Amino acid sequence: MGDVVAGLAVFGVVIAVGWLLVRTRAVPADADGVLTRVCFFAATPALLVTTLSRADLTAVVSRTTAVAVAAELVAIVSAWCLHRLVLRRSTAEATIGALASGYVNAANLGIPVAVLVLGDAATIAPILLLQLLVLTPVTFTVLDAVTRRGNPSRLATLTVPLRNPLLWGVVAGTAANLSGLDLTAWCGGYPAQGLEMLGRVAVPLMMLALGMSLAGAPRPLRNLVPEEAAPSLQGSPARTVQSPQSARQSQEPLAAEAGSEAHEINTAGGRLPRVEEEPAHGARSTSQRGAGRRRDLWLAVGWKLAVMPGLAVVVGLAAGLSGGQLLAPVVTAALPTAQNVFMYASRYGAAKDLARDAVLLTTAGFVPVVLLAAALLH
Repeated sequence: MGDVVAGLAVFGVVIAVGWLLVRTRAVPADADGVLTRVCFFAATPALLVTTLSRADLTAVVSRTTAVAVAAELVAIVSAWCLHRLVLRRSTAEATIGALASGYVNAANLGIPVAVLVLGDAATIAPILLLQLLVLTPVTFTVLDAVTRRGNPSRLATLTVPLRNPLLWGVVAGTAANLSGLDLTAWCGGYPAQGLEMLGRVAVPLMMLALGMSLAGAPRPLRNLVPEEAAPSLQGSPARTVQSPQSARQSQEPLAAEAGSEAHEINTAGGRLPRVEEEPAHGARSTSQRGAGRRRDLWLAVGWKLAVMPGLAVVVGLAAGLSGGQLLAPVVTAALPTAQNVFMYASRYGAAKDLARDAVLLTTAGFVPVVLLAAALLH
């Protein structure tokens, strides 16, 4: 328990530094975007290569891993059924709601938490692969079919993961491990030293970027009304949320967006959504619809922070896990919703407010869940 608290304390301090840097105007408000790209394209892939090249892969591919994967899949599928069949949302909205309920921030938060709390970044690699190779293509396919936006080719959709450097970091590290390649002896060890240097800055840079993005994030529970009926107050423009990158790219073909999405807001993280002004769409919103949207949001947040970790506990106990073995999949399940969900919602025009607020609220709420899990299981 003490190690977990210490790890989360370090986590919080570095995030606070990033927040203060923006609030005191020591760095530009959009500096987190630069740090996110550095992490995504260089530091995090290097960390994955060095970590997996020397990891015990039998421990990575284990019952603990299977439990984490099963908890995420069950959480997403069950949440989709609730949003679609019980709440009667459209297929697109149900898909975004399901992702908000179970698609975890596996890189920009998952890797730091795995390092600081669990002591090993390799534990998050299978979740990264699940999201990159399975969930992302399936999401694009479903949303393309029901919204008919962009209409990219099937090949473009299926090859989205291949344009993600995190995937290649996992592949390269695993290949080096399986082949027995000693990176420290390869080419005099200089490439290994470079990878080590890059990998060491990944975690602190990701934490600084998160703190910076929090400094400019909008308050949750605002504008929770249907996008097609969001009124302005006293004639003022309605406020909707759109990241600067998605605003810039909203007119591009979705096939191109899918390829660039990896560095805009990656599979596991990136910048938190920001607010921009947009003209009002009309005045048909009602308090009942607003209440319905709040219900959707709290369902997604509760599913993410309570039900999904609970599923990990149940499945883990059934698989014979206990103590520290069970803590790993529970911590993974407690990770907040990935910012990619907001990107998907913005690109396809479905449940944008739900996605935005789910990202913010689960990011704020996951630390108490991790502490509770550590107290009960460690």
